[in-house]
Amino acid sequence: MSEDWTLNHLGMMVADKNSVLNHFQSLGMGVSVGPQPLQPYEEGVGELMYFQTLEGDPIKYQYKTGGPHNFRDGNSQIGNCQLEVYPMKPGPGMFISEYLKKKGPGINHIAFNTPDIDRDTKRFLENGCDLVFNATVNGKTIENYLDTRKYGDVMISLRPSADEWEIAWRENNKSHPLLKDWKFFGVGIVVKDCKLASEYFSNLGFPIEKEVRECKDLSVNSCHLKVGTMMFEFLEPTGSVSVYQDCLNARGEGIADMSFIVKNLEIETESLVNKGAELLISTNEYSLIDTRKEGNMVVRLINQLS
Repeated sequence: MSEDWTLNHLGMMVADKNSVLNHFQSLGMGVSVGPQPLQPYEEGVGELMYFQTLEGDPIKYQYKTGGPHNFRDGNSQIGNCQLEVYPMKPGPGMFISEYLKKKGPGINHIAFNTPDIDRDTKRFLENGCDLVFNATVNGKTIENYLDTRKYGDVMISLRPSADEWEIAWRENNKSHPLLKDWKFFGVGIVVKDCKLASEYFSNLGFPIEKEVRECKDLSVNSCHLKVGTMMFEFLEPTGSVSVYQDCLNARGEGIADMSFIVKNLEIETESLVNKGAELLISTNEYSLIDTRKEGNMVVRLINQLS
């Protein structure tokens, strides 16, 4: 599964959208590019099904589409990756607010475009994942959330292939003169047991790229799975002194870092440090940089030549 997926965005839930967007832009790593376009923009009837809490029953409501819309999200364009920054209130309201109440701000879902959303949703359901959110416009599904939180505490969202409007919006964002020339590689997901996490996602249909191995520089056991065009790297801390152990202690399992391939590791690292980020680890192959002040994310820059 996922061979024909493309990354739509990383979804970060926060209490203060502007603080997070300002943080990434002040570091020079992200450019604020406004809200996402409507999905899709057509007149008709939309319907949402979602859980207010994942232990309760779902609710549904309908609304008119194609008219005025109150945008809530903001987006930070980081290299060729879109980071959706969505403000929520902790507590009851929508199931994803539980993340804020339990863990604080952070990336808790990843959205992909698929040419066959019904096919892929069915695969998840057959593998025991619950559908926790469904959005339709004129009877056609435009987004599904699948509960894949069993290991790694991250959900996968599916959307149909992008329409012309969305494609044009994304291409415009990538042309911004302040945008970094970074290529998104994947996310680091801190877990208690790397082997169990990799087996779970492998059983869902995602191929293992690298088997579990020890990474002494990061004080973790690590393995890679390919999900669409990106990598999930599961990180199991092996020592008490580690940024990933800190992340596990503070927030439990979940996405702890974003990684990007860069052309000049030294220059890009120096740029972030000069603007206030803390350099945690530096090797010839990568830099690990602490950007957790807002959004609870560490950034890993990978040397293109590695």
